[in-house]
Amino acid sequence: MSASRRTSALLILMAVVAVVTLPWALFSARADLSFGPHEARYQITADSRLTVDFGPLGKLLVPADEYLPLGLGLTVDIGQIPVSGGDEVDSHAGASERRSDRDPASGSETGEGVGGGAVDALGGDIASYASLFSAPQAQVDEVVDGMTTEILVRWALAVCILSGVTVAMAFILGPVRLAGIGRALVGKELIGIGLVTVLVLASVGTAVLTRPQPLVADPAFDGTPLAGAQVTGRLGGVIDTAFTAVKGFAEDNDAFYDQVLANLRTQWTTRLLTGNWSDRGTVPPPTGADQSLNADVSTFVFGSDLHCNIGMARVVGAVARMSDADAYIDGGDVTMTGTSAENYCLDVLDDELPEKLPRMIVKGNHDSTETTDHARIAGWKVLEDSSAEMSGVTFFGGPDPRRTVFGSGPQLETDLTADQYAQRLRTEACANDFDIMLIHDARIGAPSLRSGCAEYSLSGHWHKRVGPETLGSGVRYVSSTTGGALANALTPGPLKMDAELSILRVDNRTKRPIDVQIVTVSPDKTVTIDPWKTFPRPVPLIAQPPQTEPSTGGG
Repeated sequence: MSASRRTSALLILMAVVAVVTLPWALFSARADLSFGPHEARYQITADSRLTVDFGPLGKLLVPADEYLPLGLGLTVDIGQIPVSGGDEVDSHAGASERRSDRDPASGSETGEGVGGGAVDALGGDIASYASLFSAPQAQVDEVVDGMTTEILVRWALAVCILSGVTVAMAFILGPVRLAGIGRALVGKELIGIGLVTVLVLASVGTAVLTRPQPLVADPAFDGTPLAGAQVTGRLGGVIDTAFTAVKGFAEDNDAFYDQVLANLRTQWTTRLLTGNWSDRGTVPPPTGADQSLNADVSTFVFGSDLHCNIGMARVVGAVARMSDADAYIDGGDVTMTGTSAENYCLDVLDDELPEKLPRMIVKGNHDSTETTDHARIAGWKVLEDSSAEMSGVTFFGGPDPRRTVFGSGPQLETDLTADQYAQRLRTEACANDFDIMLIHDARIGAPSLRSGCAEYSLSGHWHKRVGPETLGSGVRYVSSTTGGALANALTPGPLKMDAELSILRVDNRTKRPIDVQIVTVSPDKTVTIDPWKTFPRPVPLIAQPPQTEPSTGGG
């Protein structure tokens, strides 16, 4: 047999195997993802339903005709709610946290807790489900990506294995025996075709006969995306109360941030456009002139400590679009505990930002390596004792060495304490060439500023804005919480305290921050856009008096 015929035979064989193995790959694929606050396992079915299995509590059955083609369905087996270090808790188990950080600049206490000892864990579950209900697209994207990957991997593996085994058998038998087997099978060709036809018809008949009965819709879901759904088991006894709470939370949340966005658009029309267009001072552009002719700047939107407040994620996305930002920078604490289920919070933020906008993040103490790994897969630049360029500006930074978990407080994720990590980061900063340092906790960046190894730093963590102000020979700017994360209160939902977002401009010639404009959203839905505030210039070390290094422990 010629090489071309062998190649054609191999391609035909692989095509046949691909067709035969596709159903197996489709219906055997399982993806371990998340569902609201829970871990969950997803699997394709053929019943044209979305089945959410809560185990002993019962099932939620939702018609899937409008979402899945060819009568396919999807089963979601709900697992437990992950907390930390692989531990898991039941969704009704209590979990709380209370902590605060001392601002070394002012000596005041700044709330950094996001759970609170008095906060009922069930309220957190309701908030998580409401977040899923308000912004389902991030969950849909996660499921589609996860299931597609699993199906393709299984399909490719099956094609390779079966094709390889067939080719190996043909090689072992040799052309003479193979030809004999082929002649023996020719006479039985019609029997084989008939058998396959019978099997196909039997499968179709079985699918028709075993088609599930129509769903009995629960009226609690009328007028919602779950209209037509049915609840079974003990879950049906509490669904009206539970779903009403989730629905009410979601509706209040959506209404609150709809009004916030409307107020933002109104305030944006009167926002101050002129400012400190270069580090030489205030140079307003001439009336009617193209601003780009008067300034060579990069615009960054900077947020920190979102803590899973997906309502404020909508505001972040809107500001990024309206400011025509060149990139988005996040100072960490996108999540509340850094579990895999909370990757959903980053996914919602990612979806709200303009599609092509570059993104950068550092790990906060309420995030985990799972959070930043997920961000990296989503296309974010992650600073891990490293540097990266955004819109011509080089940023350097690293993750917070701690991880704060409800009920157990901060735990070290490395073999270094916060103080030790701050000193190591200073050493690395001295060895790197960069423009701006990005860290979560300003105190961890303080040694780098004091030593002159960093001229500027951006951070969050304190839930209180500080600066821009000089520290040592450098300049620091501490962002308040973008999620409005009040200590001892749930962050998701309408705001309990002011939430802030920063618009930062950097001179592309000197690579120095020029000024910052603060966007503040208040619990009464008002939006305030401050005038531009100038960044001070770094001070040479020779002019600095001796200063005492603040402690970075206990934050």
